[in-house]
Amino acid sequence: MAAAYIDTFVRYSDRNAEGGFIRANGDYSFTMSDHPVRVHNARLEPIDFATHGFKLVKHATDVNFADQEQVQQRWYPDACRIIKELTGAREVFAFMGILRGGDENLGGGPALSAHVDFNEPSLRNWVKRLAPERAEEFAGKRLVNINLWRGTRPVRTSPLAVCDARTVDKGDFMLVRFGDAPPPPGPVPGGLNVAYNPKHHWYYYPDMEPDEVIVFRLYDTADSAWHMTAHSAIVDPTAPADAPRRQSYELRTLAVFD
Repeated sequence: MAAAYIDTFVRYSDRNAEGGFIRANGDYSFTMSDHPVRVHNARLEPIDFATHGFKLVKHATDVNFADQEQVQQRWYPDACRIIKELTGAREVFAFMGILRGGDENLGGGPALSAHVDFNEPSLRNWVKRLAPERAEEFAGKRLVNINLWRGTRPVRTSPLAVCDARTVDKGDFMLVRFGDAPPPPGPVPGGLNVAYNPKHHWYYYPDMEPDEVIVFRLYDTADSAWHMTAHSAIVDPTAPADAPRRQSYELRTLAVFD
């Protein structure tokens, strides 16, 4: 049986990240620091999506995740169904899937950075892109960004860590832009990187198999307190030295609520 926790580090953004930008995975305008963190084995604790902000679900598939057309035709619809069943959302749109890691270090490899993918202006822009003919209908709706993460083969190195949403303060999140272009007038679309806070309580699922999916809740336009699941790849110090590089597929979804 896996241990109750591992002691490792989480790479956090320094406070100078606020207002900065990200060009690509690992290419930032701000500095980052590694902080020692105890990451708990979520398999040994009762985890609830509504309170913790994440959950492990079972979903077996024979999708070839290297074939983006096949992924969009088969995994995207399944992912939307999972989110509908989990949340009761009126509609769900899947978008911006990415295959990471493996021997080719796809996508820049595992992302060692505690973050939340999008802020509200980004989500409002995304719903216009995903359903342009319904932009007016969705303009005032509650939108929730929920991601699904799975290993495309057994995960023995660089697992995904997720932070209990109740332990992250709103002030720990910092707005960062995508790309180094000057920000547009008005609300600035971007993501939210996370500053270190010793209150954060981190979890992971050791030895994930390809039929397991971590579902985690990010920005919710109806949640003024920002109870979001910060997440990051971590280094597992207990991983076998000859373990294959982690390869994973992360999919974003946008859930629409009445």
